[in-house]
Amino acid sequence: MINFLVIGVCIFLLLAVIYIAAKPIGMGIEARRNIKDDKNNSDTENINELENDEVIKKNGLSEEIIKLNELKNKGILTEEEYLKAKQKLLG
Repeated sequence: MINFLVIGVCIFLLLAVIYIAAKPIGMGIEARRNIKDDKNNSDTENINELENDEVIKKNGLSEEIIKLNELKNKGILTEEEYLKAKQKLLG
Protein backbone atom coordinates (compact mmCIF):
# COMPACT_ATOMS: atom_id res chain seq x y z
CA MET A 1 0.00 0.00 0.00
CA ILE A 2 2.84 2.39 0.85
CA ASN A 3 4.43 1.60 -2.52
CA PHE A 4 1.33 2.86 -4.34
CA LEU A 5 1.27 5.98 -2.18
CA VAL A 6 4.95 6.73 -2.92
CA ILE A 7 4.46 6.10 -6.64
CA GLY A 8 1.36 8.32 -6.64
CA VAL A 9 3.22 11.16 -4.89
CA CYS A 10 6.13 10.82 -7.33
CA ILE A 11 3.79 10.95 -10.32
CA PHE A 12 2.02 13.97 -8.82
CA LEU A 13 5.34 15.76 -8.25
CA LEU A 14 6.49 14.91 -11.78
CA LEU A 15 3.30 16.35 -13.26
CA ALA A 16 3.62 19.46 -11.06
CA VAL A 17 7.20 20.04 -12.23
CA ILE A 18 6.18 19.58 -15.90
CA TYR A 19 3.26 21.98 -15.46
CA ILE A 20 5.42 24.62 -13.74
CA ALA A 21 8.23 24.30 -16.33
CA ALA A 22 5.94 24.35 -19.40
CA LYS A 23 5.19 28.08 -19.27
CA PRO A 24 8.84 29.32 -19.17
CA ILE A 25 9.80 26.84 -21.89
CA GLY A 26 6.94 28.11 -24.04
CA MET A 27 8.01 31.70 -23.42
CA GLY A 28 11.57 30.84 -24.46
CA ILE A 29 10.38 29.25 -27.68
CA GLU A 30 8.19 32.27 -28.44
CA ALA A 31 11.07 34.66 -27.75
CA ARG A 32 13.31 32.72 -30.12
CA ARG A 33 10.65 32.92 -32.84
CA ASN A 34 10.32 36.67 -32.29
CA ILE A 35 14.08 37.14 -32.57
CA LYS A 36 14.12 35.16 -35.82
CA ASP A 37 11.19 37.19 -37.20
CA ASP A 38 12.85 40.47 -36.19
CA LYS A 39 16.06 39.38 -37.90
CA ASN A 40 14.18 38.50 -41.09
CA ASN A 41 12.35 41.84 -41.03
CA SER A 42 15.62 43.67 -40.41
CA ASP A 43 17.25 41.88 -43.36
CA THR A 44 14.30 42.74 -45.59
CA GLU A 45 14.44 46.39 -44.51
CA ASN A 46 18.19 46.50 -45.21
CA ILE A 47 17.66 45.03 -48.68
CA ASN A 48 14.90 47.58 -49.37
CA GLU A 49 17.15 50.43 -48.22
CA LEU A 50 19.95 49.23 -50.50
CA GLU A 51 17.54 48.97 -53.44
CA ASN A 52 16.23 52.47 -52.71
CA ASP A 53 19.79 53.81 -52.59
CA GLU A 54 20.51 52.21 -55.96
CA VAL A 55 17.35 53.71 -57.46
CA ILE A 56 18.29 57.13 -56.11
CA LYS A 57 21.78 56.80 -57.56
CA LYS A 58 20.39 55.70 -60.92
CA ASN A 59 17.90 58.58 -60.94
CA GLY A 60 20.65 61.03 -60.04
CA LEU A 61 22.85 59.56 -62.77
CA SER A 62 20.02 59.81 -65.27
CA GLU A 63 19.43 63.44 -64.34
CA GLU A 64 23.13 64.22 -64.81
CA ILE A 65 23.15 62.61 -68.25
CA ILE A 66 20.01 64.54 -69.20
CA LYS A 67 21.67 67.79 -68.09
CA LEU A 68 24.75 66.93 -70.14
CA ASN A 69 22.56 66.20 -73.15
CA GLU A 70 20.81 69.56 -72.75
CA LEU A 71 24.17 71.33 -72.60
CA LYS A 72 25.25 69.51 -75.76
CA ASN A 73 22.00 70.43 -77.54
CA LYS A 74 22.44 74.10 -76.57
CA GLY A 75 25.93 74.04 -78.05
CA ILE A 76 27.70 74.59 -74.74
CA LEU A 77 29.37 71.17 -74.93
CA THR A 78 30.86 69.54 -77.99
CA GLU A 79 30.07 65.95 -78.90
CA GLU A 80 33.49 64.85 -77.59
CA GLU A 81 33.06 66.70 -74.29
CA TYR A 82 29.59 65.21 -73.90
CA LEU A 83 30.86 61.67 -74.51
CA LYS A 84 33.80 62.13 -72.10
CA ALA A 85 31.54 63.49 -69.36
CA LYS A 86 28.99 60.75 -69.91
CA GLN A 87 31.69 58.07 -69.82
CA LYS A 88 33.04 59.60 -66.60
CA LEU A 89 29.60 59.43 -64.99
CA LEU A 90 29.06 55.84 -66.08
CA GLY A 91 32.47 55.01 -64.67
